[in-house]
Amino acid sequence: MSSVSILISEAELLLSNTTLTDFGAVQTPGNSQYCLLPIADTSDICRDNEFILSGYRPATGSFQKSFASLIGIHNETVNIYSHLLGSLLFLTLPFVVYKNIYPRYESATTGDVFVYSLFFFGVAICFFLSATFHIFGNHSAHVHQQGNQLEYLGIVILMWGSTIPSVYNGFYCDPGLQKLYWLVVTIIASECVYATLHPKFRHPDLRPWRAAMYAGLGLSAIIFIIHGLTIHGWNIQNHRMSLKWMALMGFLNITGAVAYASRVPESWYLSRHDIYGSSHQTLHFMVIFAGLAHMVGLLKAFDHLHANKSPCGSM
Repeated sequence: MSSVSILISEAELLLSNTTLTDFGAVQTPGNSQYCLLPIADTSDICRDNEFILSGYRPATGSFQKSFASLIGIHNETVNIYSHLLGSLLFLTLPFVVYKNIYPRYESATTGDVFVYSLFFFGVAICFFLSATFHIFGNHSAHVHQQGNQLEYLGIVILMWGSTIPSVYNGFYCDPGLQKLYWLVVTIIASECVYATLHPKFRHPDLRPWRAAMYAGLGLSAIIFIIHGLTIHGWNIQNHRMSLKWMALMGFLNITGAVAYASRVPESWYLSRHDIYGSSHQTLHFMVIFAGLAHMVGLLKAFDHLHANKSPCGSM
């Protein structure tokens, strides 16, 4: 949370004496009530989706006033609450899982608890940073940009935290390969974090390099899955990694990404989905469902590995 604190302190300093914001809207001092704006009256940085025509919050220049928009209805409301509640869900689930699943097997170890905790808290952090970005995105252009970086940081944390337990299960009987893939994934994730946060990587000309790093992090999961199948075959790896559930997770993520990229349904029905039912909201819910599918897969893999007293003897 230290990076968020630094961001807030710097932004408040820059904008504490500003009433005319760089979002193109005048904020009346001392008045937290405001009217929602059409897209034409917002700044370019807010126009992420040209098919969302209304429901925009004006710039506030105040974290308190942006936070107060939680009680209003606008075109970020569903985006905020979907991931805010999603974050709380994935913060709660590990305690429920630990209480009901972990004691069932004497062979369960602190290593199991650790790698699965990385998954749960990685997802929770991702959703929290996403919700934070959407809450304070109307503070100012500077905070909007910094918040967007934190959202991408959350995506990297989610991908890394999701991959670690999958590698743990997939190479449960191959500790050398387990550690190798953990190292590879951690290095790629660290490079993605650097590319996300370092100022020099924000330049548009470096966008292909950033995209390549994110693609590399995603492809690393495919590589270790293929490697595991090559070594042990479908029957073993399907149980160890719950490949069918991982496939469902991938399908849900891709469905959300396609909806987001195609701007459906708001591009088909202008103004009907400005507040509810937009593609960005579809993406948010698909990511939550994908996280739940991955969780089910991990728990099924856990059951398989520990219900079998000699999981490595069946190879």
